[in-house]
Amino acid sequence: MKVELKEPKSWQRVFEVEVPRDRVMESVEELYREYGLKAKIPGFRPGKVPRAILEARFGKGIEAEAIEKLVPDSYERALVQHNLVPINRAVISDLDLTSEKVLKFTATFEVLPPVAIKRYRGIPAVKKLRQVTDDDVAREVEFLQNLYAEYATADRAAAAPDRVIIDYSPATDFPGSAKFKGQDYAVDLGAAQVLAEFSQGLSGARAGDEKDIAVQYPPDHPAKEVAGQRIGFRVKVKQVRERKLPALDDGFAAKVSEYQTLQELRDKIKSGLAARADAEAMEQVRLQVMNAIITENPLELPETLAAEELSRLVADAQERHRRGHRHADGATCDQCALDEDKLRTDLRPVAEWKIKQDLFLSHIALAEKVEAGPEEVDSTIRDIARSQRTDPAQVRAALEKSPERMGDLKDRIAIAKASELLGQWAEVTIETATQ
Repeated sequence: MKVELKEPKSWQRVFEVEVPRDRVMESVEELYREYGLKAKIPGFRPGKVPRAILEARFGKGIEAEAIEKLVPDSYERALVQHNLVPINRAVISDLDLTSEKVLKFTATFEVLPPVAIKRYRGIPAVKKLRQVTDDDVAREVEFLQNLYAEYATADRAAAAPDRVIIDYSPATDFPGSAKFKGQDYAVDLGAAQVLAEFSQGLSGARAGDEKDIAVQYPPDHPAKEVAGQRIGFRVKVKQVRERKLPALDDGFAAKVSEYQTLQELRDKIKSGLAARADAEAMEQVRLQVMNAIITENPLELPETLAAEELSRLVADAQERHRRGHRHADGATCDQCALDEDKLRTDLRPVAEWKIKQDLFLSHIALAEKVEAGPEEVDSTIRDIARSQRTDPAQVRAALEKSPERMGDLKDRIAIAKASELLGQWAEVTIETATQ
């Protein structure tokens, strides 16, 4: 078999294949023998059908079947011969069986591009480390305090930060207005997630009051029915509940954590915030290093990889939008049908960046002999089981049945470890900030 290899692009390969007459005729003869044994033709016993009759009845089909078998077989042989691993299904073209019974065809396919990195150690990066302040700790403690707040019915006018229980409905009818009704709805006066008009309109209200509250919705509001409109609501106040915060003392610390004193709780919160700030700063360092590697080492990407990653990102974006824009009755909004062409344009650079990151990190992991250890595999399997709400043993059994899937898991772990190493290898300049 004659194979001429061409490389139009760094990620594209083209085989021009010629299968010799002897191999073609051998394949044709094998099929004639099979047909001769199986063919049921009136007047002839199986295996005794004359060759001329077989040729007349099945000749063209046998030749086509021989070609159908020879093309993939020859392509696979060519891959082995040239030690190539395709990442997509080859496109077969220029298929021709000459008068001399020589089979010719062209196979075009994609491979991973060659990766070379000028440097990945000692790349300059700025670590902007946010300093944790006492105010940061106080906000976290306040969050816990609010989380464990209790509410008691109050026979008085409402004021922030009271919780007001209301029934509400649109004062005027408009398309989709039924979606904007609610009963026994809790409104925490002054809370960031509460519309300002509701906080203001309900301040001073008492149980049994009925009020009309108008809300001006912004033009970009996700609910298309009210976007840019001023909508009036009829509200009935059912209860005013006074918030009672727990005292900030050692008993509170013991109730909300494993610590016995409030100071221990504050110290733990501070160390946790500091660790989070350091992790966030190191992630920015890693991104700076990766951006430098991508910039310094231009890499042309295979179309298949780019298309697959882009499709995945688009699907994820569409699903996130649908989940985030559901109305109270479970129906999706009119805007859930996002413009896919625009999404693809916007997300194309992101897809290309992610592919390049993985290719470079795979190269670094291989060069540095970074591998997934048994404990890391166990930890990842536990994480997968937790996310799937299943038994880790079942996850492991499924992975062990598929060496390819287990290999992919270990590769992902190695890539993550290589990514962390990039930050550690960087030439870091530290800048401190309070925000």
